[in-house]
Amino acid sequence: MKIIPIIIAEFFDIYRAGLSAVLADYANFRVIDSFKTAKELIKSYKNNPEAICMVSSGLPDSNIHELMKELKKINPYPKTIILTHSTDLAHLNQSLKAGVNGYLTKNVAVDELTDVILAVEAGEQGFSKSIAQAMIGKYADITRRVAIPGKKTITKREKEIMKLIVEGYTSAEIAKKLYISTRTVETHRSNLMNKLELKNTAELVRFAMEEHNLI
Repeated sequence: MKIIPIIIAEFFDIYRAGLSAVLADYANFRVIDSFKTAKELIKSYKNNPEAICMVSSGLPDSNIHELMKELKKINPYPKTIILTHSTDLAHLNQSLKAGVNGYLTKNVAVDELTDVILAVEAGEQGFSKSIAQAMIGKYADITRRVAIPGKKTITKREKEIMKLIVEGYTSAEIAKKLYISTRTVETHRSNLMNKLELKNTAELVRFAMEEHNLI
């Protein structure tokens, strides 16, 4: 069983202690350190560059762009999850631009928390359900075919699959929901990436959020 190292940065003692206690119940998670500031987090990360950083959005000594810049000096692809009270999509968008992998509200359920950690460890993006619902609630006319200026048309089925990808569903889960094969989902996903000239799921989420106001 692979052990996933985690570093926590949360200013408030009660949240920091509570998160550490929850994760301690899982044998595959190991909280290496927990701190009150970004400065302490960065210092620890230098010795543990493969760890997942779980970071409160309210740290007093740094913002997400500054923090990600420092983490990327140590590891070009830091695995980072933001913890926040807010479901503000503007802040989410800024966090994604900075390179964050996961985004959780602090009222997240334990199973959502662990699912997002596992997703981020696997190189994917993860969101709590409240964030995903806020994102999907912004979709405009999701079933209509949309023409992308300078690019090919996204079909209704591709938009359905894009919606589910942004919600955090795996290809197997999407296949089950839409009553199609996993291979078909992967084909649609690949077609989307090619049509939109995107490289990964993170870029797809950003495209859906900002490029064409799909959410």
